[in-house]
Amino acid sequence: MTDTAPKPPTGGPLKRQKHESLPPKRCVAMVGAPFCEGQNLDGADLAPTAMREAGLPKAVQSLGWQWVDKGDLDFAAHFHSIGMCKGEASLSEHHDSVTLYRRWLCEGTGDNFSTWVQGLHDGKMKVFRKTPSGKDLPVLEQQPATAKKEKEVVNAELIGAGLKLVYDAVNEAAAEGNFVLAIGGDHSIATGTIGAMCAHYPGLGVIWIDAHADANTPETSPSMHYHGMPAAHLLGWFTELKGFGWFKPGCLCENRLAYIGLRDVDAGEAQMLHNSNVHVFTMRDVDKHGIAKVIEKALKAIDPNNNRPLHLTLDIDAVDPHFAPGTGTCARGGLTYREIHYVCEEMALTERLVSMDLVEVNPGLDPPPNPEASMHGDNPELLPASPTVQLGVELALSALGKRIM
Repeated sequence: MTDTAPKPPTGGPLKRQKHESLPPKRCVAMVGAPFCEGQNLDGADLAPTAMREAGLPKAVQSLGWQWVDKGDLDFAAHFHSIGMCKGEASLSEHHDSVTLYRRWLCEGTGDNFSTWVQGLHDGKMKVFRKTPSGKDLPVLEQQPATAKKEKEVVNAELIGAGLKLVYDAVNEAAAEGNFVLAIGGDHSIATGTIGAMCAHYPGLGVIWIDAHADANTPETSPSMHYHGMPAAHLLGWFTELKGFGWFKPGCLCENRLAYIGLRDVDAGEAQMLHNSNVHVFTMRDVDKHGIAKVIEKALKAIDPNNNRPLHLTLDIDAVDPHFAPGTGTCARGGLTYREIHYVCEEMALTERLVSMDLVEVNPGLDPPPNPEASMHGDNPELLPASPTVQLGVELALSALGKRIM
């Protein structure tokens, strides 16, 4: 990477580097993974729908990519088929919530989605979605942790079964020669997405953008929620977990993972990271060196010879809440609008990015779309959307090669 500006395109999108390990065609396959079982906050399951409704498919195609939408994975039906549903949980409830979200968009209300849903039911919180396990979740309400045994991951077997579905879908999309774009859902899905991509690209390097390390183990986790553990599981820092017999812990080598943007790290995982070969760039590193130097150092660390296929896993809470308020675990002092775009643009310029997952966008927590907030330079192909959803779409486009000029 040099300090000189890249040459402008000559009438088309970025050309893929000719490399036998990279996808043979310019086709994006979107896998919707509306999975929220790894934590106790509902709403992120609507992100795949929200990003489609915001105009993602057409905008991707305008960059010269083909577009294949694999649809949303139906976790409820999957759990029902393997006998893991509790009670008579409806198999249509995710679809019902999607219908409500589209109605909210059409009405153009000044309330955010969560508030609007409450208003439909005389101000009372309406349960309009169950988790696939049959557990009632009031929309966007924190749930008390259920009683659990010491060091037992909450809903481990259910999560394992759900992430196997993610793994299979990503595996299939990658086998077809596509760039795989997985939209969560919570960050639990990284176990399925990165696990599948490591199977296709054994030398895969991963850039992990996050406020949190998600590197706890069952021995260190304060909450015992799996969405704080996928990195540790991928690295093989723990191996035995009910429901994950299909998974290969340690499929990602420590020296092929680099974090950017950490600023809220638990003590146990911090110590493990210090003792590992994982490359960590916190927000202090961004403050000290600037985002350009940080992404340069991160890529050099995981890909010293500039020849590895790369995966980008992007948790939207890496971005400062001023720019991305619609997420469940906000932390002050995050990446700015331009810093996160710069990271995605640099990933595209490697011409070795083969896949991406975007997680923790929670449309229900986002302020409503504000047409009066539009500015010169906004993408005219995108439809009105709440700010975090719009940012998510823009970041996916930057990772796929959209440039300022």
